Amino acid sequence: MKKVLVAIELSNDVAHFVISKALDACGPDARLEVVHVVDPASVTYSVDPTMTGQLYQEMFDQVMSNGKRRLAEICAPFAIAADCQHVRYGRVAHEVHALLAEGEFDACMLGSHGYAGWRRLLGSKANAILHGTPVDTWVFSLAQMPADSAEQD
Repeated sequence: MKKVLVAIELSNDVAHFVISKALDACGPDARLEVVHVVDPASVTYSVDPTMTGQLYQEMFDQVMSNGKRRLAEICAPFAIAADCQHVRYGRVAHEVHALLAEGEFDACMLGSHGYAGWRRLLGSKANAILHGTPVDTWVFSLAQMPADSAEQD
């Protein structure tokens, strides 16, 4: 694998776990790029529905700016360059699939909580990414994280 996309959420422990697993799997010669997708609901439902125009744009700009800042903080310990960090806005699976096609990646890697029962029926972001991805996709189980570092939903 020469070029790999790692999809993460912006929680330190989980993101660091997934990036570490991806680096271990890829080896030192692979180019690792990292993406976080901002869900439209995080902007839409966090503001008064009567807000329009400039106020909404300012909120959107702030959410995207904060996402880029957090992603840079998460990527810093791994020396992942700024041009290998992506923050996208939209439905997670759609945006990851689009970036995979645009960037000609060899593989995609991400973490999953591995929910069971009724929670699996509702679907998950990892499941949505997995179905329809144009490249080989590795899903790391977050159940493997050390108990003292795992963040709860």
